[in-house]
Amino acid sequence: MQSKLIYRYSGALYQASVEEKKVKKVAADCAGILDVINASAELKLLFRSPIIDKLKKEKIISQLFKGKISVLTLNLLLLLIRNGREMNTADVLRGFLDMLDEKEGIIKPLFTSAVSLTEKEKTKIKKDIDKFTGKNSKPVFEMDSGLVGGFTIRMKDSVIDGSVKRQLELMKKSLRTKSN
Repeated sequence: MQSKLIYRYSGALYQASVEEKKVKKVAADCAGILDVINASAELKLLFRSPIIDKLKKEKIISQLFKGKISVLTLNLLLLLIRNGREMNTADVLRGFLDMLDEKEGIIKPLFTSAVSLTEKEKTKIKKDIDKFTGKNSKPVFEMDSGLVGGFTIRMKDSVIDGSVKRQLELMKKSLRTKSN
């Protein structure tokens, strides 16, 4: 249910931004608003609080963003509030950005490594992923201390597991089949 709701709102925003030829502006708005939400505990609380009146929320959001973002994006924020869906604001904005990336053929693989990576290493990994997939990528990098070494790459339903743990599992399996 939740993903359908997010898809409907982000899809409607995407469609309207295409019709008004404002896709890049709306994308910039969404990214900027997400940054503001992530940086502000008060704004997160505003979107999540069932105690604050809808009209007060609308007034605060209008004062905060009017003239700084497109009317289309502001109207989406106000619509979410009016419909009692403001707690989904960040997900809807991310949904719009994901939809835009998908339409532009951009993938977002999750690269997990045992150690922190330098910017140079991240750039090389991005180039290798782009070459491997034939697509433009925006990798998301995570560190997992549970990995003994190596890495994993998750792209939608596919996983490339180059972790030491996986290599040891394969070696163990190979030794068992050879001994039988």
